[in-house]
Amino acid sequence: MDWMAFIVLLFPAGFLVGLSLAMHRWPPNAINRAYGYRTRRSMASQEAWNYAQPRSIRLMRDWTWWMVAWTVLVPWRWGLENGVLILCGLMTLGVLLPLIFVERELKGTAPFTPKGGVNRVALAVTAFLLLSVFRPITHDGGEREREVRGTLETVAWNVSSADVFLRMRDDACHYYINRGLDMGIDTAAWKAKLPGRSLTLQVVNRPAGLNWFGKVGPVRGVVLGTDTLYRTGRVHNP
Repeated sequence: MDWMAFIVLLFPAGFLVGLSLAMHRWPPNAINRAYGYRTRRSMASQEAWNYAQPRSIRLMRDWTWWMVAWTVLVPWRWGLENGVLILCGLMTLGVLLPLIFVERELKGTAPFTPKGGVNRVALAVTAFLLLSVFRPITHDGGEREREVRGTLETVAWNVSSADVFLRMRDDACHYYINRGLDMGIDTAAWKAKLPGRSLTLQVVNRPAGLNWFGKVGPVRGVVLGTDTLYRTGRVHNP
């Protein structure tokens, strides 16, 4: 694991947690230009200032709880490096959202009242994260991959789905080549020549569909020694 990337991955949620705790522990009571929620509207009067500070802290705190959950979901879906960029973007959004809500509320006259919150936006982000898992595996897309090395135990296939199934010895994962029959895989030759041989499978390394826990492995490459038998739609039968 790239520990530096992992630490950077934790930074957005950690920053918002620290900022929320600091604002709660040391709230900016008097109007000032150095600390707190400082905009033209919030600094227009003490009443506006007194409203804007706890309101902005509450909005940021609500977003922070979601950030903690997303710190688990995002790298699970997009991996470590892409996850850092996405979480930094979500952190930036969490800092900007209080501006939208509080400034809109301060446009009115005192006493000021809350109008909405960040939870609906956060729910929409969470729904996108979860629904994106159902994006189809592609043969030619830039999917993250992992390599599985071992001994092939069985080759099977399904005529109706055209999928080819590979079972590796001492491996509970169900590996498959999506529509492998349609791409010209000679399953009879594979079944006759490959079981008992050492193979390297290049497998999509992201959650997809209902495969959230690594029980199914979409195969994008099959390598026998130095011979690539299959790679994202291109087939060389043994």
